Amino acid sequence: MPNIGYGSEAQKRTKRLLEALLAYANGELEDCDHLKIEVKWQTEKQLVVRTEARFLAELTAKDQSNGKLNTIQIKEALTHLEDFLEILEDDRTKTKGSPDWHFKLKLWSKDKAENLRRFEFEWKTRKQQKSKKDHNVHPDSPDNPISSIAGIDGRQVCHEMLEAQNHRRLTTNPLTTGDGVIFELDEIYVPLGLVERKQRDRRSGDVSPEQGSQLYEPEAQDEIIQTFQQDQFFEQVLRQGRSRRIAIIGEPGAGKTTLLQKIAAWVLDNTEDVPIWISLADLQGKTLEQYLLSDWLKAATRKVHVSQKMEEDLGELFNSKRVWLLLDAVDEMTVGAQSLAPLQLIANQLTGWVADARVILTCRLNVWDAGKNALEAFDTYRNLDFSYGDAQTPDQVGQFIRRWFKDNSTLAERLRAQLDKPGKERIKDAVKNPLRLALLCRSWALAQGGLPNTKAGLYQQFTEALYEWKQDRFPTSSTQRQELNKALGELAKRAIASSKTKFRLEHRLVESVLGKSDADLFQLALQLGWLNQVGVAAEVENLGEKVYAFYHPTFQEYFAALVIDDWHFFLDHKPHNPIKGTYRIFERQWKEVILLWLGREDVPYEQKDDFIKALVDFKDGCGEDFFDRSRYRGFYEYRAYFLAAAGIAEFIDYSQSDEIVAQLVKWGFGYFHIDKQKWITFLDSIKKGARATLAETNRSKVIAALVQLTESTEDKSIRWQIAYNLGKIHPGSQTAITILMQFIKSIESESIRWQVAESLGKIDPG
Repeated sequence: MPNIGYGSEAQKRTKRLLEALLAYANGELEDCDHLKIEVKWQTEKQLVVRTEARFLAELTAKDQSNGKLNTIQIKEALTHLEDFLEILEDDRTKTKGSPDWHFKLKLWSKDKAENLRRFEFEWKTRKQQKSKKDHNVHPDSPDNPISSIAGIDGRQVCHEMLEAQNHRRLTTNPLTTGDGVIFELDEIYVPLGLVERKQRDRRSGDVSPEQGSQLYEPEAQDEIIQTFQQDQFFEQVLRQGRSRRIAIIGEPGAGKTTLLQKIAAWVLDNTEDVPIWISLADLQGKTLEQYLLSDWLKAATRKVHVSQKMEEDLGELFNSKRVWLLLDAVDEMTVGAQSLAPLQLIANQLTGWVADARVILTCRLNVWDAGKNALEAFDTYRNLDFSYGDAQTPDQVGQFIRRWFKDNSTLAERLRAQLDKPGKERIKDAVKNPLRLALLCRSWALAQGGLPNTKAGLYQQFTEALYEWKQDRFPTSSTQRQELNKALGELAKRAIASSKTKFRLEHRLVESVLGKSDADLFQLALQLGWLNQVGVAAEVENLGEKVYAFYHPTFQEYFAALVIDDWHFFLDHKPHNPIKGTYRIFERQWKEVILLWLGREDVPYEQKDDFIKALVDFKDGCGEDFFDRSRYRGFYEYRAYFLAAAGIAEFIDYSQSDEIVAQLVKWGFGYFHIDKQKWITFLDSIKKGARATLAETNRSKVIAALVQLTESTEDKSIRWQIAYNLGKIHPGSQTAITILMQFIKSIESESIRWQVAESLGKIDPG
C-alpha cells in the first residue's frame, strides 16, 4: 500500500468519517435507511460497525459538509484510525478482495463532541511524536529517505513553507478581500477533469459565441490521448509515477494554479515526499538554482544567512528524488535582457541537482504553443471546463455556486436558475471557466441576488476585475488600460467584420492592429490574457500561422462595442440607393455588439433613442404591391423591429418600451377586433418571430402585458398559448400555472390534456 501522510487534509477526512459514523450511531442523521450500515454500541466506549466502503462514502454525504469522501479516501481514513490513532480494531477474516468492513472503534466516550475533541488532541500529539521519531533516525537509514535542512526534517521545512505561501487559499481572494469574502481552497473547490494532449491544436473554421469555450478545447479527437477525472489523474498519473515532467496548460482562469495547489496538498497528504512551490514571477531574473539556494532557503529556514551546509542539505534533498518541484505560471516569468523564451529558460535551468526533482509546471496556452517548445518532452494536460450536468457529468457550475453562497442557499439557487433562462446562452458558456464563474458570483453577491442592469455593465465589471487580478504581476495605469481597450476594440471590430473567421484571429490580423508580436500592446494583451494563442492555422493558404482568440468571444464583442461612437455604424439607411447604405443590423454577428452598445452608460441617451426610433420606423420598400401595408410590414421591417425590441432590454430607459412590447404581444398572439367581433391573428412566421423576441426584450414589461392579455380573452386555446409562453419567460409563474391547471380540468381530449400537462411540467417542474 502507498505511503499515507498525516497532513491537515488526511486529518480532516479522517475526522469527517469518524464524525459521520458517530452521528449515524447516535441517530442524528436522516434519510439513511438505504445505507447498509450496521452499528452497535457494545459498551459506552466501543462501537462495532459492519458495512462496505461505498456505504461509508455515502454516509459522509449526509453530514453538514459539502460533497462526500470517495472510497479511496474512506479506506485511507480507516487506515489512519487503525495504524495512526490505534482506535480501530479490524475484525475481518478476509481483508483482500472483499468489499466488506467489520471493525470495532475503541473510543473515549459515547458523546460525539467529546470524541472529536479527543481526536484532535490525539492526532496532534501522535503527529508530533512521529515527527520527533523520524528526526532521530540515522540519516543513512533506509527508513529515513528525506534529508534534514539545518537540523530540521526536510519535509517539515517544505510543509511550513507551503503554509507560509498560503497554498490553500483561493487564487481569487485578492479580488474579493475588499468585499469581505475570503475562501479557503477546500471550501469552494470543485474538481475539474483533465485531458492529456498530444500536440498543438490546428484551427480551422469558426465557432459561435454561444459555444465560445470551444476555442480552448482540443479540436480533434486524435489530439487527445486520454481523459481523466481528477481522482484518476492523481492515482494513475501522480501516484503511479507515469511521468517526472508534467505541464498543466490552459487559458487564463482555467484552474491551473488551483490544480497545482491541490497537487501540493495531495503530495503532503498521500506521500512522504516533499513539495516545493515556486511562483516563477518571483525569480526576477534569477535561475531556479539561485532562487532555491538564496530566497527560498532563507524563507524556509527563517535564517538571515544560509550556510554552505544548508545548501548541501537542500541538494541532498533533491538528490533523494523525493522532491516535487511545483512551478507556477511560466507565462509570468521575467525574461529581462535575455532573448530566450520562458520555456527555453526553464529547460536550461532543469539541470544538475535541480533536475533530480519531479517537475510539474503551469503555463498559459499562448506561451506553451508559441513556436518551438523547449519542454516538448513534458507530458501535457489541460483542465476541462466546468460542466452543467447531464447523464454522464455532474452540475459542476451549480456545485461551485452553492459552495460560494454556502451561507445563502436562496442566492445560490437563484443564480443557478438565472443561467438556464433564455437569452443567457453567452454568459452561460462563458462562466464554464472557473475564474469567470467566480467573477459572476462576486457580482451576484455584491448586488445581493442581481446583476448589473445591462450586459455591458456586467462585462465592464468583469473587465475591471480582470485588470485588478493581474495588477500585481502586470501593473497597468488607467491610461494604459484605455489605450489597450481601444486597440482591442479595433481588433475585435475588424475580426467580426471579416468575411473569414470572426473569432479565430490570424497572427497577421493581430499584428496589423497591435503591432509586431514584441510590441508593448501585443505583449500586454497576451500577458493579461485578453488574447491567447489557441493553435495554428490548418488552412492551406496560411498553414502553420499562429491563431489567437479573445479570452472569450463575449469579451471580443464587448470590446468591439466600446469603440463604436455612432449608431450609424450599424445602420445608415439609403432607401433610394441601398447599395450605398450600411445595414449591419441585419448581419447576425453584429447583434450582440449592438445590444452591448445600447447598454453602455457613456453613450448619450439621444444617440440610443435615435437608433431605436430608426429601427422601429425602418422602411424597406419591399412588397408594396403584394400585401396590405395597413396590417403588415415588410420582411426587413419586422427584423428591424424585433432588434429594437431586443435592444430595449439593454436600453432600459427608453420611453416607448411599453408600446414596443404591446406590439410584439399583438403580433405574437393576436388581438380582438371590436368591429369584426373576432380574434385576429397574424402569419405564423410573424407570430414565431414576435414570440421569440418576447423572451429577449424587457422581461418585466412582457410579463405584465401577457398577464393583462390573459384577462382580456376567454378563448381557451389562446389562453393556453399565452400561459405556456408566459411560463417559458417566467418559470413558476402562478398565472400560467393556474390557467393550465384550469385548462387540464376543463378539456376532454386526452391528447390535448397530455400536451397541456407537458407544458405545465416545463413551467413548474415536479
